[in-house]
Amino acid sequence: MDTNELKQKLIHFGTNFKDSAGKVTKNAMDGSKKMAEKIRIQSNISKAEKNLTQTYVKIGQKYEELYGNRSDPDFSVYMMEIADIRAQIAAARAELASLDTAVLCKNCGKYVTENQNFCPNCGSKIMRDAPVEAEVVPSEPSEPENIPEKQEYEEY
Repeated sequence: MDTNELKQKLIHFGTNFKDSAGKVTKNAMDGSKKMAEKIRIQSNISKAEKNLTQTYVKIGQKYEELYGNRSDPDFSVYMMEIADIRAQIAAARAELASLDTAVLCKNCGKYVTENQNFCPNCGSKIMRDAPVEAEVVPSEPSEPENIPEKQEYEEY
């Protein structure tokens, strides 16, 4: 094989290699674009499904609010389920409040920890019952002690 023939084969090989590398790069880029587009579309579908579920929840909440007192046989199972779940939530909140020594807000019914003076839910002032002091009864009668009278001071 002479030099010209070798040059021609190398040029042909280089051209083929360049074309092949270009095709591979183009295919990889096209694949990446396609994958990115698929991810975008799947994300949009997921968001739409989430919005649909939230809308169903709102419909259910509104139905329960408007017609929850009715005894509609198609919905009675769900209404009982809601009542049971609410009872479970209330019991769990009461248990949690007992751990924090919380009190019940008389305005909104939410639990407030003992160190709070206002309900974080409705803003009402928390009225606590005054602590009951036990009456001390002496075991043996004793003589009254000489207790000095309380002195009053004038404010200046």
